[in-house]
Amino acid sequence: MHTPPNDPKKREALLETVKKLAEVPTIPMGSMGEAYEFFKQVEADLKAAEDDPELYNALMFVRTRLKKAMEARAREVGKSDDWAEAMKEHDTMLLLRPLFRAQNDAQEYINTYRGLSAEQKAALDYWGKKTGIHLPRHEVFEAELRWNSIRRGSILRLIPDPEHNRTWFERLKAVLLVLLLAVGLAFAIGSYSRITTLVLLALLVVVAATWTRDFITFIRKRRQADGTVRITNFGQ
Repeated sequence: MHTPPNDPKKREALLETVKKLAEVPTIPMGSMGEAYEFFKQVEADLKAAEDDPELYNALMFVRTRLKKAMEARAREVGKSDDWAEAMKEHDTMLLLRPLFRAQNDAQEYINTYRGLSAEQKAALDYWGKKTGIHLPRHEVFEAELRWNSIRRGSILRLIPDPEHNRTWFERLKAVLLVLLLAVGLAFAIGSYSRITTLVLLALLVVVAATWTRDFITFIRKRRQADGTVRITNFGQ
């Protein structure tokens, strides 16, 4: 399988194959190893067909039938416990797939997290214990959205954002800002100008606090990116 859903001819061929599998009394499996490889192929196609409801639902029906058949075969060969644990990992990935997909869109992630069912929340807890990857709660993204609104919609936007300082000129502006404030503060202290000193000191504190918050956001995004890589590799 592994057919890209954006290829109309291959999509139709895959859909026809899936429908035929759904109609037969018993899905041909071969050995447990062969059946498991076929199961993983079906799941890969499910992932590719997430934006194609007709194909996705047909594949999900085949997955359900195949899973039941494999559970029966596992009982016959005395491997039911091992099979149940393996399927729990696959079911967890399937249940949490909407949350994984939403990680690059803060608002979508918030909406998806808030809409998690009891079964999905249990899967999320299992996922954290199994992998050590704890996906952030929706409050984290809500706080990030609030910060982005303040950062971009107020005078703070004049402070260079370290995350966007990718050229030497942008980095130079950030360095010059700090140097200008530091030199100005030194002159103010030297001239015993209390008001100027307080103003410049307050500006330095604001810049430092802003960059600290930017750094926290940057670290969270890096950890999220690392977690996404581990999510991709989990269960393969």
